[in-house]
Amino acid sequence: MSSSLVLFRVDATAAMGMGHLMRCRAIAEAITEQGGTVVFAMVDPLPAAQAMMAAIPAQLIALPGPANSEEDLVALRELMRVLRPRITVVDGYHLDDAYLRAVAREAPLGVLWDSAEHQDVAADLIIDASPNAPRDAYAAISAQALLLLGPRMALIRRDIRHAAAQPQQALAAREQVLISFGGSDPLNLSMALLPLLRERLPANVGLTVLAGAAYAHHQDLQDLADKLSPAVRVVVNPPSVVPLFLGAGLVVSAAGGTIGELVALGLPALSVVVAQNQVAASVDGPYPCVDGRTAAAPEHIATMAAAMWQDLPGRERLVQGLRGVVDGQGAVRVANALLTTHFRERLAS
Repeated sequence: MSSSLVLFRVDATAAMGMGHLMRCRAIAEAITEQGGTVVFAMVDPLPAAQAMMAAIPAQLIALPGPANSEEDLVALRELMRVLRPRITVVDGYHLDDAYLRAVAREAPLGVLWDSAEHQDVAADLIIDASPNAPRDAYAAISAQALLLLGPRMALIRRDIRHAAAQPQQALAAREQVLISFGGSDPLNLSMALLPLLRERLPANVGLTVLAGAAYAHHQDLQDLADKLSPAVRVVVNPPSVVPLFLGAGLVVSAAGGTIGELVALGLPALSVVVAQNQVAASVDGPYPCVDGRTAAAPEHIATMAAAMWQDLPGRERLVQGLRGVVDGQGAVRVANALLTTHFRERLAS
C-alpha cells in the first residue's frame, strides 16, 4: 500500500454537473500541499477535467463506461491493485451501494455523501460538510467509519481558501451582481434570469454570469448579454473564480458546493436549489433560499435578488452572521485525515 497515494473515483458530465469533481479537487489540492499523491479515475472525463489535473497536480485515468457498470468496477478494482492507494475516495450519486461495497471489499473506502440514504456500506471514512449531517445515521451505516462532518469540513478550493484569509473590499464599494449556477447549469437558469435581473437592477450595477465548462449554451448566453447591455458580461470557465467573487456585492448561486465557498469569503448570496440533493442542506443553510425547479422560479429569484441588492444594511448583516461558520480549512482537515489515519490493509498481496 502506498503511504501517500489517494485515489478518487468521481465523474463530471453536462447532466450531473461538476460539483462532485470540484469538491474532490479541493481535497486533492490539499493532499498535494501536504506531500501526498493523487490519482483521479473517471468515465468519459470532460476536457475541463483533464485541464484541471495539471493545476492540482494529479494524474487522470479514464475508465471504461458506462459508469456504475461491471466494466467500470472491474477496471477500478484492477487499478486499485496496481496503484495500491492508502484509500479510495468515491463521490457520486450514480455510483450505487453495490458498487461501493465492491470497492470496500478490495481496499479502504472513503465516501463523500450529503445524505444517509445508504445501507451496509463498510466505509472507512465518511465526509459530509452539511450543517445537519446526521452523525448517528452515518454511524449506523458503517460503525467503523471515521466521520468528518459539519461546516468545518466544507471543501473549499485552494485559491478560495487562500483568498478567504485576506482582507476583503467593503460591500458598499462593490457594484457587481454575480450569477453562478455551477459547471453545467442543467436548468439553464442563467438564460432565464439574466434579462429579468437586468431590468430590476439599477443601470449602474454591473451584472456578470459565470458559466461553467459543461454549460451547453455559451454562445446563446453571450448573444443575450450583448443584446441587453454593455454592463452585462459572460465569463466562461476562468482559471480562477476568485476575482469574480471578490468583486461581487451579491451572488445568486446554485445551492451546491459554491455556497461553502461564498461563506468562507464572507459574501452575501441568494441560494437557489437546482437539484433534490440540495434541499436538506438548504433548510438550515446560511442564505435565503429559492427553489429553482418551478416555472415561476426565475421571476421569484430576480425579485428577491433585486430586493437584497437594494438593502445594503441587510446584506452587511448577512455577512456578519457568516463569520466563523466556514473557515476555509475543511479540505486541509480532510486531507490530513486521509494521509495520517491508519486504515485497515485490505489490498490483496
